[in-house]
Amino acid sequence: MTPELPHLLHAGFDSLDVSFQGALPKETLDDLMELKEIAVKEQEHQPTTIGTVKGQLLKSGQQGGYAFVFNTGPLGGLWTFKNNTDHREWNVGFSSHASALAAYGYHGTKDRIYQALADMNCTALRESIRRIDFATDFLMPEHFQAHIEQVACHSHTKVAPYWGEVENPDQDPNKPTVVTRGRKIESITIGKMPGRQAIIYNKRKAAIEQGKTFWFKVWDIDPTDTSKKIWRVELRAGKRELKDKWQLTTFQDIEDCIGDVFAEATDQIRYLDDHQTDQNISRQTLHPLWQAVLKAHEENLCDYRAGITPNQLKEIIKERQIEIHLQQIIGNAASIAALEQLTDTEIREEFSGQIMQTLQNNIDSPQTVFWEGKGRAHRRHVQIA
Repeated sequence: MTPELPHLLHAGFDSLDVSFQGALPKETLDDLMELKEIAVKEQEHQPTTIGTVKGQLLKSGQQGGYAFVFNTGPLGGLWTFKNNTDHREWNVGFSSHASALAAYGYHGTKDRIYQALADMNCTALRESIRRIDFATDFLMPEHFQAHIEQVACHSHTKVAPYWGEVENPDQDPNKPTVVTRGRKIESITIGKMPGRQAIIYNKRKAAIEQGKTFWFKVWDIDPTDTSKKIWRVELRAGKRELKDKWQLTTFQDIEDCIGDVFAEATDQIRYLDDHQTDQNISRQTLHPLWQAVLKAHEENLCDYRAGITPNQLKEIIKERQIEIHLQQIIGNAASIAALEQLTDTEIREEFSGQIMQTLQNNIDSPQTVFWEGKGRAHRRHVQIA
């Protein structure tokens, strides 16, 4: 008899956090400060409008120096603002609600973010993506149970810092953590934010307990039907994973490469099939759930892939930086030749040797601009060097 396979109910981005270099107008910030004082005094969130955007001003701020938190509802998200009018600083943040991403998708949500910025008269010069998640929800066979011993991590992850720092030297930082109820596992988590994280969990229970029953409409499933087992595999990429490892910052970066980020994650983290005896994990068969995850990612994230690895990406960036500096050297040398009014013959026969000798003299002495500059450059390019 053919075993029942996971059935994909939903695949899509589930979380999107972004910061903006910019600010609200001063008069808007002044109004928000007055309203926040009322919210604190009454201990209640206050309905308000920023520009033409309706929402609620929360009674408390947010970590990171954000004085104001503005909730635009289930089809929006949480806007955070610093009480600062300097457009050169990163004063604006946004975290989309999962319901908004479910309703509008990634591109629709991005469009609505920029429309809201315009409607709030908020200046936004540049963006920086802080976090993005991709979730796949499956209707699982009734007998399915998650087992932590079936989680396998690629051997390379043992030396990868984005799996989380070792807080206890006797504890394996790659060891998955679990949430149980009774004798049943409801959640398995591998990794640590703000790096990279994978979670396998009972989404039906989570949706009910968190009051997010809109998911049953997304799945087209009756919430009272307890025979339907819905499990989610969610991959999360935080700030360290995106910026430090993959050099991804902008929306365009995400659209070009986030598929590669999650493809590597599903290669280095695997969920293996039941009852296998081969001691070599690399030869063990993937569980049908993980096979379904790979298929869902291939079908839904194909347009978000550049087909490159982090090391390849770093090499491309490094080569471009070297090319820029070489062009600067050539340009500076040409300027020196022009200022010294050298003839074409002098340039061809003597000039390059003079430049080389000047450079060699700086290299031979430990206390020169060359070595100071090298130290600064190393610190500036440490993520790609």
